[in-house]
Amino acid sequence: MNMHARSTVLVLGLLALVAVLSPARATGQGRGARPLFLALPQSFPDVDARVVIMREPGRDLVILNERDAEPETLHAALRVLERMERDHPLSGDRGQIIPVTGFVRRRDLDPERRSELTAVLDDLRERPLANVGNLGLGHWIRYDAD
Repeated sequence: MNMHARSTVLVLGLLALVAVLSPARATGQGRGARPLFLALPQSFPDVDARVVIMREPGRDLVILNERDAEPETLHAALRVLERMERDHPLSGDRGQIIPVTGFVRRRDLDPERRSELTAVLDDLRERPLANVGNLGLGHWIRYDAD
């Protein structure tokens, strides 16, 4: 891995850490017109990450790896997305791909939030197999947080 790639991974890792540790809760509010989708593909992209966030001008997509699809992982991904939306808004027609390689697990994720995210993941897993764009077959849902 070259120096630029290492720096990028380090910065993204630090953003994930800061986003997970900050106290506000990711709710999806204030997202503007871009809908958020969650995907659980049968074949996760060939990237060393626990979750991949794709930000596009028309939508955002959180791609979960089945082996890591837990409430804490989804919470961390939503926090990273929230932070990126606030600090690095999209401009023009350019998107962003954010691989989240790791994060600090929140031991204090409140039971109500854990229950909400568990229900979302259960709903995602229960969806019928469908084409998830270039990812192939998998499960997906539109995520509309309260």
